[in-house]
Amino acid sequence: MRHAFAKSKGAPLSDTDLLRQPGDASPWTPRVLNLLREWNDRAGATAETHYTIAARLGRLNVRLGVPVVVLTTFVGTSVFATLERHVDLSLKILIGGVSVIAAVLASLQTFLRFAERAEKHRAAAEEWSSIRREIAEMLALHPDYLATRGDPKDYLDRLRRRMDRVAAQSPEMGDRAWSRAEERYGLTYRVEPDVGTPEASS
Repeated sequence: MRHAFAKSKGAPLSDTDLLRQPGDASPWTPRVLNLLREWNDRAGATAETHYTIAARLGRLNVRLGVPVVVLTTFVGTSVFATLERHVDLSLKILIGGVSVIAAVLASLQTFLRFAERAEKHRAAAEEWSSIRREIAEMLALHPDYLATRGDPKDYLDRLRRRMDRVAAQSPEMGDRAWSRAEERYGLTYRVEPDVGTPEASS
């Protein structure tokens, strides 16, 4: 019996040819594989977006944190100058103004929580990257491994539940950041799944 890989000399094999054994159609159809590829792209786009937001928040935290440190240090060292008996009024006003600015910036840093938010986005990015690696592994094992996996619904349901859980725990990305990721990954299509196959997670 001729091997399934030897369909024709030099002709590329489709997903259907690779997954189908003689006389037996694999449930891992091209539509199921396309759904996995879409989820893989969406997980990659989501991870990249969270990494981008985390990096931006980290930069904002530094930009706000460095002036706070500099100004509070200036105020702290200038206090000793005010201990002298004869201190210029303009110096006192300057020190008082700087201390107010430092207090405002420190309050903004605490309120905006750049560092905390950056860490949450970084953790979400790691979760989505893990999902993408799992899907990429399954697609890389195609076709021999997947052909022995039986009904793909169990795996897809498990994967969809994990994606839903991670999405619920992830911080908001914002429409603008997600739109840019969609354009980069070309996520302008929708896969119509087989009956019983979960819809693509958005």
